[in-house]
Amino acid sequence: MSNKARRRKAFQFYFPLLLSGIVMQVQALVFVTILLGLYLLNRLHAIDLDKIPQIMTITFSGASLAVGALFASFFIRITLKPVRELMDATDKVASGDYSVRVLPRGLPYFRDLSEKFNHMTEELQSVELLRSDFVNNFSHEFKTPIGSICGFAKMLQDEDLSPAERNEYLSVIIEESERLSSLSTNVLKLSKLEQQNILTDKTEYNLSEQIRLCVALFSAEWDRKSMDVELIGDDVVYTGSKELLKQVWINLLDNAIKFTPNGGIVRITTEQTPDHVIVSMFNTGKPISEPAAIHIFDKFYQEDSSRKTAGSGLGLSIVRRIAALHRGSVAVRPEQDGNTFVVLLPQS
Repeated sequence: MSNKARRRKAFQFYFPLLLSGIVMQVQALVFVTILLGLYLLNRLHAIDLDKIPQIMTITFSGASLAVGALFASFFIRITLKPVRELMDATDKVASGDYSVRVLPRGLPYFRDLSEKFNHMTEELQSVELLRSDFVNNFSHEFKTPIGSICGFAKMLQDEDLSPAERNEYLSVIIEESERLSSLSTNVLKLSKLEQQNILTDKTEYNLSEQIRLCVALFSAEWDRKSMDVELIGDDVVYTGSKELLKQVWINLLDNAIKFTPNGGIVRITTEQTPDHVIVSMFNTGKPISEPAAIHIFDKFYQEDSSRKTAGSGLGLSIVRRIAALHRGSVAVRPEQDGNTFVVLLPQS
């Protein structure tokens, strides 16, 4: 049992006894005060001794009720103050202010409630920031290709264009249309993955062979940039979603091709342990900066703020989500002459 739980249990046991003791002490003080007052009045012959029991009973009862009412009012006012503050804070959250926080104080129950409320508002604030960033980035990513398509389509209306210019403008329109289509596909794919919590299509298959087939899909890209691809490691058999993991290797390979200079190297290493399957993908090139390494798996994030590099900034977000569905993880490790992406998948 934790210290916090012990303190709460002790409080539940001792607090009623403590409260009863305080009330009894106050009542005893009132009783003694009444006795002293009656004694003084008797010495001054202000009252008759025969009437003392009746007067004492009425006075003590009235005083006890008054003290009890005052004590209860004071106690309720003090103890319920955190509740009133929490109610006011809840109204602010309902109106959309997620920055509100409540100072934990009062009884342990109220302190726990305040801490949980603050945790809730922090989560809501994070979700709101992510939602706002997503909307802004999504709007920007869609606006750019749409603007290009519209602009070059208008330029095609010029009858004086040469065949070379017309073909150039058409090529831009086709390229931007494909980019827009890819962005839409990735957004829908990521949205579907984020709503998925359970893998229902797990099968046992040769993961190393799957990676080799994915590498072959990019053969034209390897030749175009004169890149060398190295595959290291024994065959790995894994039980998981074959289709989803294929998307992981395609996205990582596509990312490696984009950021590896001509004549560079991509090295893929597979390793199988009793507990995990580890796939490392190294590519030569400029090491990722520390701030970029923190956010590189965020939606729409691109280290190049000018966005000259082709891509939607969703590929690595999809990789991270698929790894999470397999109860695994993905991380980036900047090296002296490049970067290594490491996918860690637990054995079923």
